[in-house]
Amino acid sequence: MSAADFTPGQRRTVILMVIAVVVVFAMLAGFVITSLQGWESPAPAATPSFASLPPTPLPMPTVSPASSSTSEEGIWSQVQAARLFDQIAHQVETLRGLSPRAEVPLSFLDEREMTTLLRQFYTERDPEAQLLPYTGLGLLPDVPTSIHAHQVAGVYVPEQGQLYVATGQQESSADDQALLAHAYVHALQDQHFDLGAMDARAATTDAALAVQALVEGDATLSTAFYCYGALSVADWEHLAELIVQAEQPGYGEELDLTEAWARLQRFPYWEGRRFIYTLFQAGGWEAINSAYTDPPRSTEQVLHPERYLEEQDGPTRVVVPDLSTVLGEGWTMLLQDTLGEFVIGLYLDALLPEETAWRAAGGWDGDTFVVWEHEDRSRVLVWRTIWDSTAEATEFERALVALIPQRYLPAWPVDSPRGLAGRWWETNAGAVYTSRVARYVIFVHAPDVSALANIVEVLP
Repeated sequence: MSAADFTPGQRRTVILMVIAVVVVFAMLAGFVITSLQGWESPAPAATPSFASLPPTPLPMPTVSPASSSTSEEGIWSQVQAARLFDQIAHQVETLRGLSPRAEVPLSFLDEREMTTLLRQFYTERDPEAQLLPYTGLGLLPDVPTSIHAHQVAGVYVPEQGQLYVATGQQESSADDQALLAHAYVHALQDQHFDLGAMDARAATTDAALAVQALVEGDATLSTAFYCYGALSVADWEHLAELIVQAEQPGYGEELDLTEAWARLQRFPYWEGRRFIYTLFQAGGWEAINSAYTDPPRSTEQVLHPERYLEEQDGPTRVVVPDLSTVLGEGWTMLLQDTLGEFVIGLYLDALLPEETAWRAAGGWDGDTFVVWEHEDRSRVLVWRTIWDSTAEATEFERALVALIPQRYLPAWPVDSPRGLAGRWWETNAGAVYTSRVARYVIFVHAPDVSALANIVEVLP
């Protein structure tokens, strides 16, 4: 049928139908284009000026639960977190003076996923092994641990080179943004200085605490610049507590309520920040960057930054002989370590006046702490220390002599067996001995006086 076969009325009807179809398709095309534009990546927000620090908080936009489905909320939460993180990262890079060498991988986790990740992460770090130097010394109670991960806005995991960001919150607080900034500093540190290699080179408890103080002190100072701009107005107590809660897990109520453990967890952030600030005053960020190539070798250098800047010498090596022949069968060496000035100060401070404790710890020059354990679970502790001078060694010996009767209450002084020198005690937990030779002070704990005498006879 040709167009000529249509009546005039039919032709008008066909024309109107064609026009209607064209209009409908035009409307559909406009709707599709508008929808695609709505899904395009948003333009980056303008970066605030760093001349007017502190930076303005960057609230995450809220999404009404009634306006979108669950899947859409998940997508939008990640988009919002990514936008916020990009702005924080740019400010941190400028403030810290470090640019990323590669894109930092981001993973977005909800509350349950973040908790699972952190619990696994902390468990893989073998908390029992980390606690052994402190429980072996008696500084911390030897109790079962139960890992509890706190809720965090973000965390950087050096072992994976990955930064994890929590999602699902309707808006971010200033504290959340501070924690994201802190985590990103760790990512920059890892790319520039290889945090894993630094940890691997720290072979003792003392050295590990010193390296942690460098890393966490740097990140804490950088976070303070981000949050407050001027360090003179920084709330260090709040900031340190915030970061410790984010990066340190709970280990169980009995351990978490121990003051010595709280101070050990706080050390890298609090004393580390003071150490880093001293370097910053001496040479700015360049001095801090240089410290990663020659990190502090002991907590002594962290507690006394001037010794790091002036001397840069490590602790003196202290020899404790192999006791396997003396102890006989059934004994295994559990630990050989260096504890350092900070741990010694905590150990004395637990029972002695604070000023006395830290003054006695202040002349430390090196130590070796060895723990042997028998099949029946009994233990032998040998702790040999060296001090800067004979006077410093004498002061530490006096502190130990004052401490032992309180730590091992009751403790009964006994006469030296076999004509051996030193001071001897019997306690409900075994026998204890201490002595000084020139700059060396030695402390030994054994199951009984006879075993203790066998050990003392072979010690230098």
